[in-house]
Amino acid sequence: MQTVTQQPQHALTQRDELASWRSLITQGNQAFQSRNYTDAIAHYQQARAYVKPLLFGACEGADATIAAWVIAHLNLADACEQLDQSDEQGLLLCTAHETLCWAAANTHLADDWRMAAWQHSRRTYAELARYARRYPHHVPTCSALFLGAVSPQERSFSH
Repeated sequence: MQTVTQQPQHALTQRDELASWRSLITQGNQAFQSRNYTDAIAHYQQARAYVKPLLFGACEGADATIAAWVIAHLNLADACEQLDQSDEQGLLLCTAHETLCWAAANTHLADDWRMAAWQHSRRTYAELARYARRYPHHVPTCSALFLGAVSPQERSFSH
């Protein structure tokens, strides 16, 4: 389970959405800690819905927005693991990692988004690898692992 850290706030809309996200993640974490995984999942899903429209928008806040999106996915995956929903857990981890790899490689995105995606893809890759060790026959996971974590040396980031 990922915890909430204070992130610098930027645009008003983003600030409001990330504040709502933070509240939902906190409620989900409380439910998780109380072993109420169904409620935790509901809160994490709502948190993910709040942050999704902010992805790849205005450049300011790219790192905070991607971090929020990743935390929502990883927390959802952790709650699914507790309910023995391994297929759903794997799909959440794949979605998170594949989206970040796509963003890091997308030359049409602003460099702030691409760099934040690359930085956070290291975490999603690690979680995906941990899952793959437990479930080596989960095909989507194995495919997503081949994406690796795209480094800035492998992709050109303009300055």
